[in-house]
Amino acid sequence: MRENLLIFVIGAIFIAIIFFACGKKESSKRNFSLAVWAEFLPYEEYEKIYDKLQKLDVELFLAIREGDFPHPSLQKIKYRAWLLLKKEKGYWLSVRNAEDFFKLVKDFLNLYKSEWIALDFEPPYEFATKITENFFESLSEIIPPEEVYINGKAKIEEIVKFSHEKGAKVLCVFPNFVLDDLVQKSENFQKMLGIPVPKDCDEYSFMIYSTIIKGLAEKILKLKIDFPEYIVWDYGKDAFHIFGDKSALSIGLVGKDSFGNEGYKDVEGLIKDISAGLAVGIKKFHIWTVDNMKDENGNWQIEKWLDISYVSPISPPEDSGLKNLREFLLSIAKSKVE
Repeated sequence: MRENLLIFVIGAIFIAIIFFACGKKESSKRNFSLAVWAEFLPYEEYEKIYDKLQKLDVELFLAIREGDFPHPSLQKIKYRAWLLLKKEKGYWLSVRNAEDFFKLVKDFLNLYKSEWIALDFEPPYEFATKITENFFESLSEIIPPEEVYINGKAKIEEIVKFSHEKGAKVLCVFPNFVLDDLVQKSENFQKMLGIPVPKDCDEYSFMIYSTIIKGLAEKILKLKIDFPEYIVWDYGKDAFHIFGDKSALSIGLVGKDSFGNEGYKDVEGLIKDISAGLAVGIKKFHIWTVDNMKDENGNWQIEKWLDISYVSPISPPEDSGLKNLREFLLSIAKSKVE
């Protein structure tokens, strides 16, 4: 009897160890998808890290500018084609350059069979610095005439339709302000910035750069920000409510951008943003930017930033400064704009 009991106990412990090991293995599996934006380096540089990205299961969103294709690298790696005009034409997509952008999309999709293209909706490049320095004072220069907005909006719908006809899915990417519009069922920010939301995108990603928002809120608005990940949570819940599984968040910044904005101090800041997004249902995260994932000697540090497995969904503490900022932006979206 004692021998049977001993055998039973040993067997139970053995089964428990196996079960625990399997459970531990399952819990470490990544519970979200990752992608990185790649903009400033030569295509050959991204070829060098492509195998690492593949191994880490990280998708590449590759900037492809007008005039930069055909190029041999574009047939060697897999990517989402992030199409961009020349800076003097506005760089990003808006109603002001929708006709030029349509030609760019046609030229690319007639040459390459692409599974995805990314349409980055932002005001023309010439306004970028002005927006960063003082958003509200620069609005009068940015707002397009009504006729330009209406015609450009229709052209943008054509771009999405054409892309689908060529077999490409469309990722549409917007600044955070657009979500304020969508929550309030208005077009105020879309009309101000000239970036209307198309109906039939296959994925909608919103730029919720917590590090940049924190920096600007503290510098310009003199707000005290303790939990920058709160803004990811706050916008993320609205994105998921509106777009469900089509929703994604572009988060960052890694490193420092060309406007002097500072990014995450370490990967823990990035993980906090992912955790906040997961807490409201977001499962797709696009990190800005892979270009800065290098050390001071120029050596790639891909694993340091992207070797992330399971992240627990955690709602962050409420940040009063960011809550007040969001309420202010929602009030603008709701207001009657003359």
